[in-house]
Amino acid sequence: MAKDLQGLPISGSEASVAALDAAIHAYYAWKDDPIGTLSAATAVDPSFTLGHSAVASLYLLNGVRGDNPLVVNEIAKAEAVIGGATRREHLHLAAAKAWARGAIIDATNHWEEILLDHPQDALALRFAHDTYFYLGHSLSIRDSVARVLPRWDRANPNYGFVLGQYAFGLEEAGDLARAEDVAREALEFNREDCWAVHAMAHVLEMASRQDEGIRFLNQTLQDWLKGRWLAVHNSWHLAVFLIENGRGHEVLEKYDAFIAPRVPEDSALDLVDAAALLWRLELAGINVGNRWAGVAGQWLTHADDHVLVFNDLHIGLAASRLDDGAGLARLLASLDAYILDGQGDNRDISADVGRRLVHGIVAFSGGDYARAVELLLPVRYKWIRIGGSHAQRDLLTQTLIAAATRSGNHALSRALLNERVAWRPTLRSKLLLSQAA
Repeated sequence: MAKDLQGLPISGSEASVAALDAAIHAYYAWKDDPIGTLSAATAVDPSFTLGHSAVASLYLLNGVRGDNPLVVNEIAKAEAVIGGATRREHLHLAAAKAWARGAIIDATNHWEEILLDHPQDALALRFAHDTYFYLGHSLSIRDSVARVLPRWDRANPNYGFVLGQYAFGLEEAGDLARAEDVAREALEFNREDCWAVHAMAHVLEMASRQDEGIRFLNQTLQDWLKGRWLAVHNSWHLAVFLIENGRGHEVLEKYDAFIAPRVPEDSALDLVDAAALLWRLELAGINVGNRWAGVAGQWLTHADDHVLVFNDLHIGLAASRLDDGAGLARLLASLDAYILDGQGDNRDISADVGRRLVHGIVAFSGGDYARAVELLLPVRYKWIRIGGSHAQRDLLTQTLIAAATRSGNHALSRALLNERVAWRPTLRSKLLLSQAA
């Protein structure tokens, strides 16, 4: 049986294993087309069962619904040839099937079971990492890598990428000093590791080191732009630094250059960044013109997907900024129906906190700021459940503060700003506090 770069046996031909190695590298590097690479291999070698289940998982992690034929067909093909596969390959298929039926946490349990016996399984490690991110499980983002890192050979071509993952986990768990050290070590292995760049950007963001963040991302621009699938997100980080540093007027040009051209490509991560950035700019008093139209139009093609409530929130951001309320009404009705009739972890999160957040955003956008406070304030310590990073969820904190201010609830506004400046003393936060005082 052929083995991959991590020394793990794979059911399939030598060519299929080579394709798997290439796809894993592309996945970690945010480059090329891992789905296309694996699909080409399975077309030639149908016995490559891990290729089928990995493609299904990649589709799911990229925002495709579990009942989409793209996912259903790959799972069926994997099942058809799973008979002689290894236990590890059976678990990969079980994880894809779990996610497809909405049991997202069960999927992580399957990948973690793989990693207990095969800590060098690069696919299981990255799939779990991304899924914990989607769930807001900050400590698991860190610990899933910590459990396996000592078993990875530093000479392995993917070792630096694993360090980059660990750096992001450390940052999300609040250990900024260690996260910075590990991110820098990862970049010594590979300066084009855009996930390590991303981890470093998060460290500088959460430490309110905006000047350093701007310099760092500008100095490394030509490196991280090569990671095509994360380039928009790292551009988003640069824009957030600028906004918090009182330089929001510079961001629209960067939005038009780096983000707007990618909106029609329909990547969920890019659409999240586009909507979040336009919303932040408006909170900062920047007129974004007619830029909402393209973002909302693309997002509303996913109004009935309900893959992640984090995505639904960002559809709500965009749809609520359109003059025509039809798209927003469709989203809200579809979300209600999903909560009533759906199943799975995301449905439960949507019912517990997600729908309330979407309605809070809608109230804010409609000028009902008191209602926005009423909806957002009681769940501010629960909205970690919708996933994303601390930096991304900060949009909700900023919206709550703005809603308190605009509703005339100055006591709450000052209290929230005092709290914010204590842990996020950015130039913009300090300015808002001085105005509130």
